[in-house]
Amino acid sequence: MLKNLKSTLVLALFLCLTITLPMMANQQVRHLRLQDAVELALEHNLSFQIATLDWQAAQAKLHRAEIVGDEEMLKEAEKEWTKAEEVYAEKRQELRDMVRTSYQQLLESESMVASAKVAKERAESQLAMDENKYKAGLLSSLDIDRAHNSLHDATHRYQKAQVDLETKRMQFNETLGLPLDEQVVLTERLLLDFIPFTLSLETCYELALDVDPGILAAKEGLQKAKEAVLVAQSPFTPRVELEQALMNQEKAEIALKQAEQALYFRIRSDYYGLLNQAHDLDMAERNIKLEKQSLQAEESKYAAGVVSNAQIVAQQEKLANLEEQYSAALSSYALARIKLLQTIGQYEELGENHDD
Repeated sequence: MLKNLKSTLVLALFLCLTITLPMMANQQVRHLRLQDAVELALEHNLSFQIATLDWQAAQAKLHRAEIVGDEEMLKEAEKEWTKAEEVYAEKRQELRDMVRTSYQQLLESESMVASAKVAKERAESQLAMDENKYKAGLLSSLDIDRAHNSLHDATHRYQKAQVDLETKRMQFNETLGLPLDEQVVLTERLLLDFIPFTLSLETCYELALDVDPGILAAKEGLQKAKEAVLVAQSPFTPRVELEQALMNQEKAEIALKQAEQALYFRIRSDYYGLLNQAHDLDMAERNIKLEKQSLQAEESKYAAGVVSNAQIVAQQEKLANLEEQYSAALSSYALARIKLLQTIGQYEELGENHDD
């Protein structure tokens, strides 16, 4: 009877594999560079599709107004078209930035899963070693319980990292407009490395002046104010209108200075914040190196019977915590670096073709 049961189980397993393997083989795996991901999102992201429809509607309205030739209708349509163009450009840029951030976050989640797996394997090896010593009468049951608890915690962290990774994958697919369960492989692995920020504060500020929306709007306001002054300087224009136009120009000049100052302090804050994060990362890396050396020293003492497994378990958990904190800090630094480069319009340094 047992033999028949085994035969039945083997047959069931064979049938399961026969059905499942072709499905797995046919499942699409999409390999994506960052630029590939951006292009997919621009084509399939649901929110951006709505923005595209609004943009197309405004374009169609302008075209109809041009055909009709009514001056008021054409003026209103041109106004709506200008606004639609601005909104469309903003949504397009927001989506590009979102994809770039999501790409980096997904890479970081993959890295955190790998780190958690290493920590779990360390705890498994320690437990196996402790059990052998326990059988030989060299350890107490308390030592075994301690090793079990350490493994239990490491296993939970690994499982949590896997869940977080799966969530990030689904959110990434949603941003790109792909099915949530479609398998994607991110190919730009170097984005996980620490990349120093080499631009100076002054360069960052000068670059930001050319692309910051607040500055551009203030400059446009000043230009319009100057044009209004030129119109008001006509000998046929009442003096009160000229005085009002001159006052508006002065206000526009003040608004531009305020915008420039606000931008400077924002860039300065982001710049030095990024440098501080880089320093913290360097220190974290140094601490991890020291703790790995400490763990090796404790393991040597443990093998010689000088210390109990309490020191080993504590050192392993400390190292796992430091590695997890380093991964999170690296992700935070990378995202801050991305944000600053995007603020100053340096998309080429991010490896993107920025053709809007």
